[in-house]
Amino acid sequence: MDKRKKFTAVILLAGSGSRISDLTRDPKSLLRINNISLLIRNLKLIKLLNFKEVILVLGYKYKLILNEIKKFSGLKINYTLNENFKKFGNTYSLFLGLKKSKTDTIIFDGDLIYSKKILENFIFKGHSSSFLVGQGSLSNKECAKTLIDKKGNVKKTIDKRFIKNDELKKYKFIGEAVGIIKISKILKKKMIKNLNYFLKKKKNLKLNWEHFMNQFLVKNNIKYNKTFDNSWIEIDDKKDFIKAKKIFK
Repeated sequence: MDKRKKFTAVILLAGSGSRISDLTRDPKSLLRINNISLLIRNLKLIKLLNFKEVILVLGYKYKLILNEIKKFSGLKINYTLNENFKKFGNTYSLFLGLKKSKTDTIIFDGDLIYSKKILENFIFKGHSSSFLVGQGSLSNKECAKTLIDKKGNVKKTIDKRFIKNDELKKYKFIGEAVGIIKISKILKKKMIKNLNYFLKKKKNLKLNWEHFMNQFLVKNNIKYNKTFDNSWIEIDDKKDFIKAKKIFK
């Protein structure tokens, strides 16, 4: 039996994935590669790595996802609903998921596909709280660019815009945030408290977790672990899906 630390996985699955609507109108996590959905593939990897529990944060067409996980056994799976997912973004989903977790937690964006080796190295090596960071490019506007301070603490993640010169003077670009974050039980308590305060402002309810995290990182330190293995991709659109099928053919 694996005696290493047991984690809870929180998988964020509430969004509708509008950018991939030309390929599917179902939740993105149900897209199939090698005749298996992203969700079931990820649950299989999580099971292999002996997680304590999985918490799915659902919203858009959630009954399709519940029907999908009926095919899966051998892993404790619970879920919570972001019932107003059109108005409440994935910061709120993150809040819901963390509140249900009782242990150290790994947060997953639900539209990811990655190798077992990448996940295993990230979980069982390195820092107790950290961002998984892959190779990325400053010239890629869509890249979730990760900036660190001189002590190696992540201080900003920047998505869907270019980094400003003053940001580069202050911080160092280290790569692309993959969309998997490890959070210790102690830091989780702080994060829930800060999320509660952040979400009391109506203007913040629709925002993605990047906006909350950038505010949280001002006073809280989270390290990073970098992978140079390119066997991962976040599937935002049809082009990404085609690339994912090539990587994992």
